[in-house]
Amino acid sequence: MKEWKNWIVCLLLIGLTAFLWSCVAVREEGVSSITPVTSEEAVRAEKAAGVAVGKAENVYKLDIKALDTVDCARCHYSVFTDIKDNGGKHQLECRKCHERFHTYKPGTPWEDVVPKCTTCHGEIHGKDFLDCMACHTDAHMPISTMINIEALSKDCAGCHVDQATEVVKFPSAHTDTACSECHHSSHGYIPACTECHPEPHTPYQNNTVCEGCHPVHSPLQIAYGEEIDNGLCAGCHGEITKTLLESPKKHSTVKCVDCHAQKHRFIPKCQKCHSAPHSESLLQKFGSCADCHGDPHALALMEK
Repeated sequence: MKEWKNWIVCLLLIGLTAFLWSCVAVREEGVSSITPVTSEEAVRAEKAAGVAVGKAENVYKLDIKALDTVDCARCHYSVFTDIKDNGGKHQLECRKCHERFHTYKPGTPWEDVVPKCTTCHGEIHGKDFLDCMACHTDAHMPISTMINIEALSKDCAGCHVDQATEVVKFPSAHTDTACSECHHSSHGYIPACTECHPEPHTPYQNNTVCEGCHPVHSPLQIAYGEEIDNGLCAGCHGEITKTLLESPKKHSTVKCVDCHAQKHRFIPKCQKCHSAPHSESLLQKFGSCADCHGDPHALALMEK
C-alpha cells in the first residue's frame, strides 16, 4: 500500500514539473515574437500621425496652420449654427471679422474687442444711425433678429427714404397708416393685401396681381402695363365692360389699356387712333366725336 502512495506522489510531481516547463516555454515564445520598436521608428510614426513628439523642439518643426472656421465652430457651436441657419451674407470665415480674438480681459471695454460694423459696411444708413445693434440685435444673424418692431418703427423713414417720401407725396389711406401696422411681425414682413382689404374688387390671387395696378405706397396712383387683361378692369368697371362687350363695333375687340394707356383715368383723344376721318368743314359743326358717336364703348350713332 505504501508503494502505491509513493507511485502516486511521483506521478503528481512529474505532471506538475511538465506543466511548469510548458508555461515557461509559451512565455518565452510570446516574448520572442514581439519585435522591438526603435525610438527612431516611434518618432516617425508619431510624426506621421501629426502628434507633437519627443523633445519640445520637435513641436516647432511641425507645420501648424492658423485656426479656421471649422476650428472656431467646435467651441462656438451655437454661434456657428446661428450663422449657418440665419447668417445670410454674414456666412463668412470667422477671421474675416474677428481679426483679434481670445483677447478679452476684465476691465477692457467690450467695444474695443469686437469688430466694428463700419469696417465693412461704412456708415450705411448715414451718420444718424451708427448704433447698428439697436436694430440688428445679433451681429451673427443681423436680418432675422430684427423683430423688435416697436423699436424699429421709430426710424423706418431713416432707412427707407424712398418709400417714406412716396407715401407722403401721394396721399391715400396708406399715408395715415403706421409702417408697423402693415409690417408688423418682423423687419421685411410683407402682409397679404387682404389683411386690410378683405374684399378686393377682383378675386384675390396674390399681392403681385394687386400691385399690377396699385403701387403699395401710392395705391391711388393706378398704373398698369400692356399685359393687363380687360377682366381685371371689369372688377371695378363692370357696367362699362358689359356695354363694350355687347357692342358690335370694333371697339369691343380692343383692350382697355390700349386706349387708357399707362395711367388710370387717362382718356385719349379719338384722333390718336382715328386721325381725321371726316372733312374739316364737317368737324367744325360739332363740338366732339361723341356728339354723333355717343359713348365710345358702345359707338351708337346719335340722331341730331
